[in-house]
Amino acid sequence: MSSLTSPRSVLIAGYSAGFGAALARHFEAAGYTVIKASRSGDGEQLDLTDETAVHQWFSCLDRDYPPLAGVIHNVMAFLREPLLSTTAAQLESVWRASVMSAFLLTREAVPRLESQGGGTLIYSGASGSRRAGPGFAAFSSAKFALRGFAQAVAREHGARGIHAVSVIIDGLIASDKTAARFPGSDPQRMINPDDLAAQYLELFRQPASVWTQELDIRPMGGSF
Repeated sequence: MSSLTSPRSVLIAGYSAGFGAALARHFEAAGYTVIKASRSGDGEQLDLTDETAVHQWFSCLDRDYPPLAGVIHNVMAFLREPLLSTTAAQLESVWRASVMSAFLLTREAVPRLESQGGGTLIYSGASGSRRAGPGFAAFSSAKFALRGFAQAVAREHGARGIHAVSVIIDGLIASDKTAARFPGSDPQRMINPDDLAAQYLELFRQPASVWTQELDIRPMGGSF
């Protein structure tokens, strides 16, 4: 059953099968129109690090979809590579995927959300948002930066109705892609994508007096 009083849209940036599909199911069931964007696959195929393309796309969204309720930034480029063999181009590519895309999407979304009284921005982080290990210089530095960016948005625009949340996903999300990337991982120690999507939906529903600005999630028995 819809929980909305008027039609609203949610943009899932970095949409893919698995968690992206779970997000779409939960938000559509709650009455939202879901807009999907990714470099390839389902939804709008768009380079979210291209400033001109993102700006033009939001103009199309204004015309074709209900007003935004918020954006879920689920964009990243995974890289596990020793520091001394990581190229400058690889580092920049990972940073642009995680941080530049968040900057461009947020810069477009915030004025639209503020003109409507507010909205929610969720930025998906990872274990690497808090700690970095061998081989993760590029990935973790980008996720650290994304976490800082979310905090800056929350402090600068929270008083104008913008609920910005950094979600640190400290664990593997169960999917076919995860199983292929991390063979031998125990499925029972992974995060269920539908359970995680339900938490994102609750963040959109939080009263302003109890906003969460950082949510740290891990499966039972997971690492800290």
